[in-house]
Amino acid sequence: MLLVLAFVVVLVAATWALNLLIGYGVAGVIVALVLAGAAALASYWKADAVALALSHARPADPVEYARLHNIVEGLCIAGGLPKPRVYVIDDAAPNAFATGRNPRHAAVAVTTGLLENMTRVELEGVIAHELSHVKNYDILVSTLAVTLVGIVVPPLVQLAVSRRRESLADVSGVALTRYPPGLTSALEKLQAHTAVVRSSSRATAHLWIESPIARRPGEGRSSWLNRLFDTHPPLDERIKALREL
Repeated sequence: MLLVLAFVVVLVAATWALNLLIGYGVAGVIVALVLAGAAALASYWKADAVALALSHARPADPVEYARLHNIVEGLCIAGGLPKPRVYVIDDAAPNAFATGRNPRHAAVAVTTGLLENMTRVELEGVIAHELSHVKNYDILVSTLAVTLVGIVVPPLVQLAVSRRRESLADVSGVALTRYPPGLTSALEKLQAHTAVVRSSSRATAHLWIESPIARRPGEGRSSWLNRLFDTHPPLDERIKALREL
């Protein structure tokens, strides 16, 4: 609700400021309010499709990706969730994300690099993490942020809706699999892998299990400036927390 309200307020304020220059008056603000409301409603229903399209995700064939579907189905049964739509992204970088507006209208997408680099136990840890986002309704906030925050509201809001939820999803995912070493090992592999998702963007960066945004040369992970604008907690901190479970 706060994201939608911020989107509407910023858009109306921008239109009002423009009206001071052009002189459309109250009618211009009313039109902006109507357009903002329509955009917010469209985002609620279609933001997941936008996120999947921006990531070049395609439906995962149940035969070709039988192991992936089997893992998703098993974890959904264990977590009491309806099975989400399953997508694959042709990319060598290992990564994954969940999107949607609620558990009955959710989708999980993984890269081919994740499927190739992870063992079954590690893949279960990653999928459990993403399903935790679904179960905790993180996907609604994060998916709305793709369109609403990505268009108007400062990116700092994306950071606020992402960092805590990633740490919570780590713990919830481990509770779902009941095996902390699985996700811990997966995060260690993600930390060691240097490739980044080619179809990533600032608008969708907060959705992924690990930030897909490439850093500029010379920017270390320990830089305070990087940490300030990172959409995710540092992987070493997440790994340390899981090892303490």
